[in-house]
Amino acid sequence: MTEIPFTDSDLSGLLPAVGAESPADPGMFDDSFGQLDLDSLARTEIATRVAARWGVDIEDQLTPDTTPAEVRRLALRAVNER
Repeated sequence: MTEIPFTDSDLSGLLPAVGAESPADPGMFDDSFGQLDLDSLARTEIATRVAARWGVDIEDQLTPDTTPAEVRRLALRAVNER
């Protein structure tokens, strides 16, 4: 099975696109969406962008306590389970 890349650069691009401070830095990847002041609309937008890029639906797994690092893990797990 070929591994689908989901890099720090991908995460850094997702966060400002949904309203997080720009530029996003790797230190933000372990902060929860709540800590980053990202609301449910931002979580939906992240899920939409993940679905468009990686072809997986993780929206129902995203909560205010989810971190960007967890988004990557959830997306990669979903890709590998297809």
